[in-house]
Amino acid sequence: MTILKIQLSQINPTVGDLDGNAGKILREVKLASESGCDLVVFSEMVICGYPCEDLWLRKDFISACQHQISKICDLTKDLKCAILLGAPTFDLEKKKEVVRNSAILLERGEIKRIIHKKTLPNSGVFDERRYFEPASALSCVEFRGITLAILICEDLWDQRNLFLLSEQIFDFAIALNASPYSSKKHDYRHSAAKNLGKSLLYVNQVGGQDSLVFDGSSFVMNDRGEIILQMKDFTEDSAIIEVTKSGTVTPLPTADKWRSEASNLQSAQIKNQEASGYYRLPTRNNRDYRACVLALHDYIRKNDFEKVILGMSGGIDSALVAAMAVDALGKCNVTLYALPSRYSSDESMYDAVECAKNLGVKLEVISIEPMFEAALFTLRQARRDPQSITQENLQSRIRGNILMALSNDTGALLLSTGNKSELATGYTTIYGDMCGAFNPLKDLYKTQIYDLARLKSDVISQNILTKAPTAELRPNQKDSDSLPDYEILDCILFALIEERKSVAEIAKNFDENLVRRVARLLKINEYKRRQSCPGSKISDMAFDKDWRYPITNKSFI
Repeated sequence: MTILKIQLSQINPTVGDLDGNAGKILREVKLASESGCDLVVFSEMVICGYPCEDLWLRKDFISACQHQISKICDLTKDLKCAILLGAPTFDLEKKKEVVRNSAILLERGEIKRIIHKKTLPNSGVFDERRYFEPASALSCVEFRGITLAILICEDLWDQRNLFLLSEQIFDFAIALNASPYSSKKHDYRHSAAKNLGKSLLYVNQVGGQDSLVFDGSSFVMNDRGEIILQMKDFTEDSAIIEVTKSGTVTPLPTADKWRSEASNLQSAQIKNQEASGYYRLPTRNNRDYRACVLALHDYIRKNDFEKVILGMSGGIDSALVAAMAVDALGKCNVTLYALPSRYSSDESMYDAVECAKNLGVKLEVISIEPMFEAALFTLRQARRDPQSITQENLQSRIRGNILMALSNDTGALLLSTGNKSELATGYTTIYGDMCGAFNPLKDLYKTQIYDLARLKSDVISQNILTKAPTAELRPNQKDSDSLPDYEILDCILFALIEERKSVAEIAKNFDENLVRRVARLLKINEYKRRQSCPGSKISDMAFDKDWRYPITNKSFI
């Protein structure tokens, strides 16, 4: 009976780091070879990372990827273990050179087969038709006595492809993926894969890339649609299976390897607690928290930084970002700054100090009052008596200036702490609280911030969790002075943004004037969102490539 021993290798590539990615690939190939494997399978575009965006338009970049594959061939020519990996390739179509999204089978130092992606996604964060030409057909490969159907990510989710596969004879399927995380994606993959009706080896990328985060979560499914192997979330991992020609799959025990710095994220101290209380949006959970932490970790480290700073107000948003930063980078790489003004309460300062102490992180206090008073004096010299909103924005921008100056001086990146509700409604200040290099909360509504903060109740105090949200930019200020209660606001925003419902549809459940007001805020603040820093994407409708509305816009959303 023909049996293949296959290693699934879920690694964290870095876009453009061809040498570094090849090094990781070769380490996995060595481990697979030492384990007596016939084949080791990697994710989509593993040689260059995903997505490379307009790097894929550069011929020199594609050539460099091909050169790297040639080097891998040279270094593995004496190994029995073959390699299946994803990479961009040149191809000739009607005498014209085109670029393909491909899977390449390497064996004994030679390229044995190149399989091209047939279905190119072109919605949401995906823009593959800009870069690649699709294959005209799906491909099956004969490998050591077994017929493999080789699919590349979207090929597996297209129902037309599943119909075409049902008319082909193959033993089992292998899918190479670069599938970004969202809160719904895990269950969707399992559900959709059942439609294949054959055993499936699903290998996914792991790691952060700008706003995207890839969760890994590779798996093996048998021909009855049962998950018989589930690999780790949000960390590099590998597993070995045996597959027969009849498609019978058997996982084999492997040593639990410590593969990368990102593995530390697996052990972040998170308490499981049920969120309770008011009617809410879909509840965020541990996996969402870990996605934000991994996205933050890789954004900092892959851009060759080590340390971060952030402003600590004593509120829930900055407390949660501080907790994420510590879990992502370690407390020695995080510095917190409290920047009180005349309107900052003793309660907020106490909460900021207590949270920093719980995290074991240094907190420095810098009063902005002298700069605020000087700015007011300067404006009055120009015969201007600043309005309340002007004074509020001044304080925010002074804080932004100080934090950016500290970032410049220390070489640490500044983290932004605004949430999706604030970005949606414009409850933010350009050049003020919007300053920063990365925002791990960018795709979380305010009510969802509480979901994740409750998971960190060991460091975020009950007082932070329960007190009324406030920017503290004027006497006795509360967010509810300017915005509806977040429980209501977020439901309206979710319907407008995630569900794309009309004002009329939403007004069936909420006051129509309120819905129109929220829709107007969402529309007129697009210019602010365009200037916001990148942040972790964990939903299907983040304020990034998923969301493309015009700034100049006379229509209600």
